[in-house]
Amino acid sequence: MNILQIVSFAAIGVVIIKFLSELGGKSAMYVRVLVGLTIFSFAATQLDVVFQIIQELAHKINMEGTYLTIIFKIIGIAYIAEFGHQMCKDAGEDGIGQKIQFAAKVMIFVVAAPVILALIELITQLL
Repeated sequence: MNILQIVSFAAIGVVIIKFLSELGGKSAMYVRVLVGLTIFSFAATQLDVVFQIIQELAHKINMEGTYLTIIFKIIGIAYIAEFGHQMCKDAGEDGIGQKIQFAAKVMIFVVAAPVILALIELITQLL
């Protein structure tokens, strides 16, 4: 599936959602979630390419595996949180989506803490 197919799929989904919204009921929300999940599942399959590129770059600069794992975790948290936020927003629950983003920021800080501590240690040794 390429971007043209994704956009076409999304456009058809939007038309169906608008039609169902006019009829009333919750069916439009379910279609909205289904379209979002379908697009997310496609995007998730493409992340493998991103991870391979990052692994190649890490190998070229002799990056430690620990740091590479941290980078992957941070990318995963960010993408999943953004998707969760958008799904909540689509369902009319933007407040919950914002809390997902806040939780993700805290989790990213926790995951990145070893790198931050290593940098602080390195800086203090240089002084």
